[in-house]
Amino acid sequence: GSYNTLLGYSAGTDLTTVDIQQGGTTVLSTKITLDASETTSTTAATPPVISTSALTNDSIITIIIDQIGNTTTGAGLKVYLIGTT
Repeated sequence: GSYNTLLGYSAGTDLTTVDIQQGGTTVLSTKITLDASETTSTTAATPPVISTSALTNDSIITIIIDQIGNTTTGAGLKVYLIGTT
């Protein structure tokens, strides 16, 4: 699983939207969003969907911020990847 947190929440009508990529390809079929005035994605109206759950050893994982809040931008993004062996 995965989730995100912000130290300072975004405000306005735009969500904060984050993509996780492995080797340049998204691993999410529904990207992670943080709703306006929220500091975590765990309460998002639309939960993320992981389409590629197996990460390859030594692959490059990239965090892409697709969108930030439009009135007050979010700050201090943290991304948590939670895995099992």
